[in-house]
Amino acid sequence: MNILFLHGLETGPHGNKYQALKKAFGKIIAPDCSGMNNEKERLDKIQLEIGSSDEPFIVVGSSMGGLMALLLQMEHPEQVAGLVLCAPALQRQPDHIFDFENLPPTIVIHGINDEVVPLEVSRPFGSRLIIVADDHRLSNSIDKIIQAVNTLKQEIYS
Repeated sequence: MNILFLHGLETGPHGNKYQALKKAFGKIIAPDCSGMNNEKERLDKIQLEIGSSDEPFIVVGSSMGGLMALLLQMEHPEQVAGLVLCAPALQRQPDHIFDFENLPPTIVIHGINDEVVPLEVSRPFGSRLIIVADDHRLSNSIDKIIQAVNTLKQEIYS
C-alpha cells in the first residue's frame, strides 16, 4: 500500500501528521511544497515526486494538501485509490465544482473549532465527513487520521 501525504500551505512535509503516518505505516511519500501558493505548481511538484507508480496511493491531504489531493484525483484518477482529507481548503477554489458523488473511497475529518477553513466547505461530503472536537491543525485527532487510513486500507485492499 502506497501512502502519499500532502501538507498544508503554512506547514512542511514532515510535521506531526507525517510522523504519525510514518510510525503507523512505514514509508510515506511527502513532497515538499513549502512556499508554493499556486495549485498548478504544487500539482506539478507532486506529480514529479510520485512519477508513474504501478500502484495507486491512499492520499492524506491536510488543508491546502486536501485541496491538492482532490485536484490530483481529478487530473490523475488512476493514481488515487482513496482519500483522507483533513480540513480540506476547498474555499480556495470557490468556483470549482467538485464531483463529490464520484470520488474513490473518501473520509473527511474536520474540526468543529476550525478558524482557518470553515466547516461548511466539508459538509458536501455528507456521510463521509467526521466532525471532531478540534481546531484546524487536528493535533488532537491524529488517531482519527490513522484510523481513517486503516479503514480505507481495509475497504480498498480486501
